[in-house]
Amino acid sequence: GFPKDAVLLNRNENPIGPSPLAIEAAQNGIPRSFRYADAAYIRTLLAEHHDIDKASVLVGTGSGELLKLAPLVFARDGNVVATLESYRQTPAFAEKLGSQVKWVNLLKDKNYAYDIKGLLAAVDADTRLLFAVTPNNPTGTTLSYDDLKTIADALPKRVLFVIDEAYVHFQGEGKTGIDLVKEGYSNVLVTRTFSKAYALAGLRCGYGVGHPDIMKKISKFGCGPTSTNMAGFGAAIASLADHAHLQKSRKYVHDSRAYYEKNFRKLGLNYLSGPPIFIMAEFGKRTTAIRDALREKKIFVRDGVEWDMPNHIRISYGFEEENKIFFKEIKKLL
Repeated sequence: GFPKDAVLLNRNENPIGPSPLAIEAAQNGIPRSFRYADAAYIRTLLAEHHDIDKASVLVGTGSGELLKLAPLVFARDGNVVATLESYRQTPAFAEKLGSQVKWVNLLKDKNYAYDIKGLLAAVDADTRLLFAVTPNNPTGTTLSYDDLKTIADALPKRVLFVIDEAYVHFQGEGKTGIDLVKEGYSNVLVTRTFSKAYALAGLRCGYGVGHPDIMKKISKFGCGPTSTNMAGFGAAIASLADHAHLQKSRKYVHDSRAYYEKNFRKLGLNYLSGPPIFIMAEFGKRTTAIRDALREKKIFVRDGVEWDMPNHIRISYGFEEENKIFFKEIKKLL
């Protein structure tokens, strides 16, 4: 639906593309696409990758399938606590189901850090799910492993702690939400995707890791054999084996972030950045006008209105030439 030669900096896509091993695996899977993919086998491989029991893993049509099923399964009879300036698929789906969402703001005066005390204070007797995204979309804000553990320790067992880790691969090494599951937390669900660091957005590959009891309940509603596809999950498994390509992806994001930060500083613009594949810049009252002017030049970015950040624009890192085009036009507009 975009015009020819559009510069797409609005969808958090990874322009370095999939691993060559992933492309080969996807191509090999196509002739066998008359068969359903073996979800049990894929779960086994992912469990081995994370050194966790197979019963703790479910695969989905992207991580989005699990993020929709979580409120359907666990929050229909209670409320959901979530952050306002964040990815809203899970809380928005909960609202469609009739659940109340208790929104908590990021701490603007602390560079949009998570308000952990505020999130926990919002939990009441009717809360069934607490949702967090780390690194956060769109601000890049992160929750450390200690932060995650603090939340998990404070939550009543009846509250499912859903941790969306779509961009966690850009953080480098260190403990994550999956370590909470491995340490025995029975009310934690962690979702992962192959769309971002592994650049498989168009093949819809994702999975979740949680206590077997949680996964059993979710599997009654989805994440079965028809949630997987032969090409996509062949590519996903092959991606896990290509460590060099993952490092290439991380370097691309690191270099792109440095380029954007340098140019925003030159322009005197405030920005929010973190590990993920995007950056947010503050344009104030001119935000909408600048977004529209960029569209006229076939440059597509995402304004912050949907995250209650109307003075910001989120820019996904593009090809090197696309990034240069963006700043060429921004300089004219400013």
